[in-house]
Amino acid sequence: MLRLVKPLLEHKNKYIDMINEWQQYGGPYVPCIIEYDCNNSINDLNFDATLKVVEDYSKGKIFDYDIDYFESSDFYFIFDDSDLIGVCEIRHNLKPLGKKTIGHIACGIRPLKRKKGYALKSTELMLDKLKEDGIEEAIVCHYSENEISPKIINKLGFKYQNSIISKVSNKEIKRYMKKL
Repeated sequence: MLRLVKPLLEHKNKYIDMINEWQQYGGPYVPCIIEYDCNNSINDLNFDATLKVVEDYSKGKIFDYDIDYFESSDFYFIFDDSDLIGVCEIRHNLKPLGKKTIGHIACGIRPLKRKKGYALKSTELMLDKLKEDGIEEAIVCHYSENEISPKIINKLGFKYQNSIISKVSNKEIKRYMKKL
């Protein structure tokens, strides 16, 4: 059974195993904590620091590069029974730049678990959490070269809004919305 679980110290070995897999197979590294941990040696991975970032972000203590996008976010591990499948992020109180470029959610499925429907099911669970939080309209965004997100977005009934070129990455970002 698929579920979203707050990261805990007891998940350390499964997380390290997942990061090791991601490093072997490559990106995309989503959400940001995956990118950070994948860009460092597996021997230097500090799971306590990862848990601290998770806690800080949930309390609104976010890194400077995210301040213009949202006020806080919650990270969840995606489990299928006892298997760690991936990581997701739910962003709260989007700021104008966040509404234009990153949206409410990010989902990363580990390489060996892809193409099994986990991203779609995880996104459905994230949308349920947004609804529980009182969000009436969800925003999702993706880079135009992303081939997976558009399939999920269409299956879930999101409506295309617009595209912009990111000033940070210089890539096209597509934006969608859906009433919850």
